[in-house]
Amino acid sequence: MIKRLATHSPLLVCALLAVAGGLILDDYGLGTDESEQRSLAVYIVNHILQDNDEPLNVRPYGPAFELVLLAGERVLGLQSYRSRDLQDFQTRRIFLMRHFLTHLLFLGGGWSCAWLMFRRYRSRGLALCALGLFLLHPRLY
Repeated sequence: MIKRLATHSPLLVCALLAVAGGLILDDYGLGTDESEQRSLAVYIVNHILQDNDEPLNVRPYGPAFELVLLAGERVLGLQSYRSRDLQDFQTRRIFLMRHFLTHLLFLGGGWSCAWLMFRRYRSRGLALCALGLFLLHPRLY
């Protein structure tokens, strides 16, 4: 049993951190460019669906992930296009959902890093060390 648990320890660590992220979700802050990034996703969707030729006023980085986040809003029924009104309850729920999905993506990246390390060196210790280094790197998060 302990050997099996040790084999899946990076996955267990990521699962615990996902639960912890869900528990502290209400304490997340709002970044300075988050409303602009969401506006970028809305602009891209409008541009694709309506053939909009309006010029882009924000710096586009990560548009593919922004589209995934916007799709998450649509799936969960959190559609609010007033991205500047940050006091609105629905807008707060949108940004909390975006933070949590970003957190899950980060944890998935950490688990992938540990999995690759384990596949390469067949060492659980190195896999956990790689996961720890990935998780503690502030620039990646």
